[in-house]
Amino acid sequence: MGYLRQSNLQDLDYVCKNMRQMDRLEATYQTGQNAEEALRLSYLYAAKTLTIAGDDNQPMGLCGVIADGCIWMVATDELFSNRKYKIQLIRQGKQWVDNLLKNYKILYNFVYAENDSAIKWLRALGFTFISYHKEYGKQSKPFYEFLRIA
Repeated sequence: MGYLRQSNLQDLDYVCKNMRQMDRLEATYQTGQNAEEALRLSYLYAAKTLTIAGDDNQPMGLCGVIADGCIWMVATDELFSNRKYKIQLIRQGKQWVDNLLKNYKILYNFVYAENDSAIKWLRALGFTFISYHKEYGKQSKPFYEFLRIA
């Protein structure tokens, strides 16, 4: 069964090298940087970062929140290829977000409009999509703005 745990630099390196293609695109489209650099910066700036780990403690993703409430998650293909991991991602993700909302009045970010699995996950966690931006980020791609208020 998958679970959330404290992140470490080995987890960051593994996820950078094994990031889902859609997450790579999203990071590049939004920031204009290569995906690994964007993830490393998110990791460094995060007030809290957790690793999404599998049965054998292997990292399958990272999630975090920046001090202003900007929430993010990046995954490997393994996380979305296993039904039980997807279910756990929703259950534990919902608990994590609910706990974050005890310290943040709002959690927000933008998601690439073609990142269907991330959009489904965000909806399951109770996020609201407040606007569609036809041209957003450094590469002017379509993104949805989402948030969840405490």
